[in-house]
Amino acid sequence: MIRTMKRIAEWCGLSWARFDTALGLLMEASRQRRSWIRRLSLDTPLVPVTAIISFVLWAHLGSHLPIFRSQVHFERGWEQFRAAYRINDFGEDGYFVRAVQNGYNVFNTTPRYAWRFTRKTSVDRISACASCHTPEDMAYGFVNSDRFDARIGRRVSFEERIMRCFAEPMDGFVPTLYDPVVRDLRIFARAVAYHLQLSEGATGAENRPFLRPK
Repeated sequence: MIRTMKRIAEWCGLSWARFDTALGLLMEASRQRRSWIRRLSLDTPLVPVTAIISFVLWAHLGSHLPIFRSQVHFERGWEQFRAAYRINDFGEDGYFVRAVQNGYNVFNTTPRYAWRFTRKTSVDRISACASCHTPEDMAYGFVNSDRFDARIGRRVSFEERIMRCFAEPMDGFVPTLYDPVVRDLRIFARAVAYHLQLSEGATGAENRPFLRPK
């Protein structure tokens, strides 16, 4: 090994002493570099925390990708609905108002905003929640939900009725209880019920049963 190193030193035009010194400095620099890399490895909390913060800042400020945006698309009729049902009572903007707006979008344009849970398209006669229901239907269904259903022998929540609607009239798939589609349809119904000043079990529901075709 030493003989080989001496030949390399001769080939480089260096004396063995100078070559040995340079080799030692190079090895020391390599050890210091490995030590620095270990200090910055993922074993230390600083690097993953910095990576997470950087990703969040990039996603919300620099990516311009729609999936990282909380804004909701404006569908036709939203401003009229907003004025008619006084959605501004909850503020001009905010998480609740955006949830109501997304619920409005799902209610009126289901194939676009709940495409994961329906086989229906815009060309079908019944393609959206609004094909069978009115906002008032949803509101009365909301205040009269969580009642005992004699047909199945147990209580049925508002969310479960929505889930059943996707599976049956919409000929689709059942969303989970906590999916934003189910959540925002509930908030949409709640906002309408608030405007109509409906209390729990409000009369008139027999004329507007939830999930009743028009």
